Amino acid sequence: MSDSGYFLLSAEANFSAAHRLPGAGECEQLHGHNWRVRINVRVDETEIDGMGMGIDFRLIEEIAQAVVADFDHAYLNDLDPFKDRPPTAELIAREVYWRAQKLLRESAPTASLTEVEAWEMAGYRAAY
Repeated sequence: MSDSGYFLLSAEANFSAAHRLPGAGECEQLHGHNWRVRINVRVDETEIDGMGMGIDFRLIEEIAQAVVADFDHAYLNDLDPFKDRPPTAELIAREVYWRAQKLLRESAPTASLTEVEAWEMAGYRAAY
């Protein structure tokens, strides 16, 4: 990316899932959340197309939805990414980041993933 300006674009996806966090007090019990994740993308100003668009919001949203599709209505502790460590908000944000980064590179190579935010509930957010 050059020294010119840049744009930050975001889209979100939601999923409902249950988990347990062994050793975390009352969170040790099975419980669920209505999660929200936000994918934040950077596009260099020099990459803006003739219409003035860096990346279509719908593409960012599709990526966000795709990377959490297997989380929806799942018991997160049973999923492969969380077999060795429980699905904390931090580890969910990191997993979504890795997945989104791969899809973004394939579908929009001029854009770069800057951050993923994961809310397990209003007011509780982890970013990676």
